[in-house]
Amino acid sequence: MRTTLATLLAAVLCVEQAYAFMCYVCQEQESNKNCLTISMCTKEDKYCVTVRNNIGTKPNKLVYSKMCSPTCPATSQQQNQTYQKVSCCEKPLCNVNGVSNKQNSYGVMTLGVLASITCIFTSGL
Repeated sequence: MRTTLATLLAAVLCVEQAYAFMCYVCQEQESNKNCLTISMCTKEDKYCVTVRNNIGTKPNKLVYSKMCSPTCPATSQQQNQTYQKVSCCEKPLCNVNGVSNKQNSYGVMTLGVLASITCIFTSGL
């Protein structure tokens, strides 16, 4: 039983690597809800990038852009009345939220694996 559990866990953790690298993409959308188009990245691309511009002409006006990228651009910069926040992550479709965070991705994955193992042991399999 332990061998089956270990094999199942290894398979679940390796499945993500079998798929092609994909990211959410959009250009200058006023809502993150409009940035849910999935795109296959090139083999050179290693990052999903989210760029959030806070435009000073209107209070709290945000504009989102998402893309695949071979590198992680500079994290943030300010020009005139515009503040730009750039977030990068290295997992397929990890830029679903308006701002990505690598530590949150690892935490959620670890929590999911622990919950699965707990469920298996409590059900008596």
